[in-house]
Amino acid sequence: MTIRSLISAAAQARSLQPTRELKAAELFAPAKTQAIVLANLLRSSAKPVLVIAATGRQVEELSTSLSELVEDLEVIDFPAWETLPHERLSPSPETVGKRVSALHRIAQLKTQKLQRPVVILMSIRAALQPLIAGILDYEPLQIKQGKEYLLPELTLKLIEFAYERVDLVTKRGEFSVRGGIVDIFPTTADFAIRLEFFGDLVDEIRQFHVADQRSFQAAIEEVVIYPARELLITPAVAAKAREMAHEFPNLTEMLEKISNAIPVSGMESLAPVLAEKLVPITQYIKTSVAILLEPEKLAARADSLLKTNQEFLHAAWDVALSGAQAPIDLSEGGYIDLPELKSLLRGDRELLEIS
Repeated sequence: MTIRSLISAAAQARSLQPTRELKAAELFAPAKTQAIVLANLLRSSAKPVLVIAATGRQVEELSTSLSELVEDLEVIDFPAWETLPHERLSPSPETVGKRVSALHRIAQLKTQKLQRPVVILMSIRAALQPLIAGILDYEPLQIKQGKEYLLPELTLKLIEFAYERVDLVTKRGEFSVRGGIVDIFPTTADFAIRLEFFGDLVDEIRQFHVADQRSFQAAIEEVVIYPARELLITPAVAAKAREMAHEFPNLTEMLEKISNAIPVSGMESLAPVLAEKLVPITQYIKTSVAILLEPEKLAARADSLLKTNQEFLHAAWDVALSGAQAPIDLSEGGYIDLPELKSLLRGDRELLEIS
């Protein structure tokens, strides 16, 4: 069966009809049947399927439903920032870790033949936000029990990944060093991990509770560490911040910290001028099919996001940029609109809309 016939059959089986005439690439499946429709599609697809929903909550519900309906399904969740692109606040390290790990997994799938169904789920908020180009240039840090690592180099790598060095690890994105013991709370982990070194050799890796700092009894063999920020302070980023510090007096403190490789809350808002370039999510996700669920809801949500983010752009930056010696355009970091997203999705994949 073709993808279109699978979807049409699922809708017709319930003797339900749309209340308006559908477009050529639009299909009808009432809310309660959408998971069934998607499940049929996933079972027949030889490539990952991208599904975009209106909200994060809808994504969570779909993830649960599809996992129950499709045997051995791999669900890749690409979450949205909990902050807006122009808001002078940074997304949490946990969110960043999930996003970057999802992108790495999607990149792996490009070179692999699927052994099981795969679905990529994201909200419209995640789909509309541009990403920093080259975000996958930084491979995750893999630490294995029984291998040798130079402690100074490991420390520098964690700092490069925007982990904060503290005396006592209590939350994701932090690490501490005490003699031959390194505590790290990876952005994608449920528990912090403790590395016990014997010289340069990682002798043991154990998980521990941050509440009482006590290690689990069982050791683990490997830990994978993803960055705590999407905008990493590379030499190029630091140099750009150093140049801008003299041009924007109200941002001097923020830019000087960045130029000294010190992460600052909200620095992601400056990505359009600090990073080499930003690209749409479609640059990172190559699938044969993309599905937009409930396009009318998506359009309303997209319009609301664009307006709200534009308000934050003026509220957060108009005063900060006053008195500057040169203009600065941060608009590239904002959400793209839904028509542009659709156009990008149609570029090299089939785009279906399920109303």
